[in-house]
Amino acid sequence: MKVIDSEITQYWIHFQAGNDEPKRVYPPVIVKCYDHDDFILQITFHPDGKPLPENHYDVRNKLVYLRYPLSMYHNIIDTLRNEKPIYFRWTRELNMGFLRTGKEPVGEGELEAAF
Repeated sequence: MKVIDSEITQYWIHFQAGNDEPKRVYPPVIVKCYDHDDFILQITFHPDGKPLPENHYDVRNKLVYLRYPLSMYHNIIDTLRNEKPIYFRWTRELNMGFLRTGKEPVGEGELEAAF
């Protein structure tokens, strides 16, 4: 079974505005994820209530495309912004991928700045 397992160290967000849906070039929201300089994952967010396109693996570019409903955007961005480390795993056999954090101590809470 082909499995990709990488750390996500950087991300980039793209919001498309304008044009009606039939003329849309990209999904309304794209998040590109990198393991250092290697582009490894593109997450696209699609309108809630509509069928999601299938996840996809681009063999030539070694790039995974995961599709999520737009309602998941805030959860995923919050995780990318506030957690470290973040890992990505994808299995070709199941055409399924996920983001996950590393192990964290229970009750760690958020760090607060002392001013």
